[in-house]
Amino acid sequence: MIKEREEEILWDTVTILKEQNRLENASALFKTLIERTFLTLKLPTKFLEEAKIDLPSNEFVNLFRKLDKEIYQSLKSSNMTLAYESFVEYIVKLAEVVPEADSKKIIANILAEQTQHQVENNWMPKVELATPITAVPSDVYTSTEVAEIIGVTDQTIRRWCEKGKYPGAFQTEGRHWRIPKKYFKLTLEEARKRKDFEQELNEFNAQHGEVNEDEFL
Repeated sequence: MIKEREEEILWDTVTILKEQNRLENASALFKTLIERTFLTLKLPTKFLEEAKIDLPSNEFVNLFRKLDKEIYQSLKSSNMTLAYESFVEYIVKLAEVVPEADSKKIIANILAEQTQHQVENNWMPKVELATPITAVPSDVYTSTEVAEIIGVTDQTIRRWCEKGKYPGAFQTEGRHWRIPKKYFKLTLEEARKRKDFEQELNEFNAQHGEVNEDEFL
């Protein structure tokens, strides 16, 4: 409420200064109020500091005053969409009082300054390129699982993947290989059952001598 009252007084002051023909003071205050609107939206104002802004008519001043109030009230009610809708109109009107500028150029300046500020503060949105995936997670094995199915080391499987033995194999963010299941006749469960069978057969043979595998099925 205090801020709203303060803003009303400042906008009234612009009109009073104009009526007193103190145009330089009125223009400086008008520019300051515009900068305050930008700061309220957490937007850069450097280009405004360097721009020459023509002092508009009282009708135009009142229009800026109205839009400024709409922006503040939208922010107060946490309606960011409505706040920026009013700000877009604000930019269009601002372009009419900034010599040699249009709304597109003003928006470009805002974005350029904002990006530069992010770079200077070592912050930029992290953009990660999606890893090409030719098989969904449920249709792939890990390199360890493939090693278990085939009966070789995990290192061997990883080396084969690097050489392109399994087209469509890909690495996760943690650089772990995933290989499509379509390349293997046996499932992991079948391979494990077969390994258990072979172990039991070997143990049986060790105790009773060699037997035909068919007798154990």
